[in-house]
Amino acid sequence: MATLNRKKIQTLSLVSLLALLPLVNTSASEAKSNEQPLLIAAKTEQFKMKQGFERKPKDIINTLNDNEVTAFHIFLDGLDQAFSLDDTLKNKGPFTVFAPSDKAFNTIPDDDRKSLWANKKKLKQVLQYHIVPGSFDAKALGMMTSVKTLEGHELKLSKKGNDLYADAILVRTTDIPCSNGVIHVLDGVVMPQLSK
Repeated sequence: MATLNRKKIQTLSLVSLLALLPLVNTSASEAKSNEQPLLIAAKTEQFKMKQGFERKPKDIINTLNDNEVTAFHIFLDGLDQAFSLDDTLKNKGPFTVFAPSDKAFNTIPDDDRKSLWANKKKLKQVLQYHIVPGSFDAKALGMMTSVKTLEGHELKLSKKGNDLYADAILVRTTDIPCSNGVIHVLDGVVMPQLSK
């Protein structure tokens, strides 16, 4: 009798476990779907010309227009509208440009960006804050704590490991060569203290 009860209990236990198995699999797959994706820390990378695609450096505006790093359409549009800052960046220079990509500009709410574009004086001020007279590569910037911008205020620089930051915004790509200076790509838009 004891052997029979033990077999019944073992059979019932096995049936119970089999009945619970779909619930275990469901909650495991639900847990996987609720997991946050692993975020890889962003980092500063130095620009490297693709082998076999070397070309003579162009001025800053033409490099922003035609490069293999990222798109700068919004920045270029602003430079054109802000009292022809694009003409300034075609001059001899040299200039160091901290250029926000289109992706960086898209982090600004549309209403704020439209408002900035509608006020040409403030637009010029913001964009001039991204331009530094002189040509400074990443190595030189890494040894500085700030640089004076065309706008007049100091842009604060910092390093965390090998990563370079301008006003706490990551410099994603450094040292894109231009005939009249250098471009560093920003992950965001740096903002000066705006005049009223």
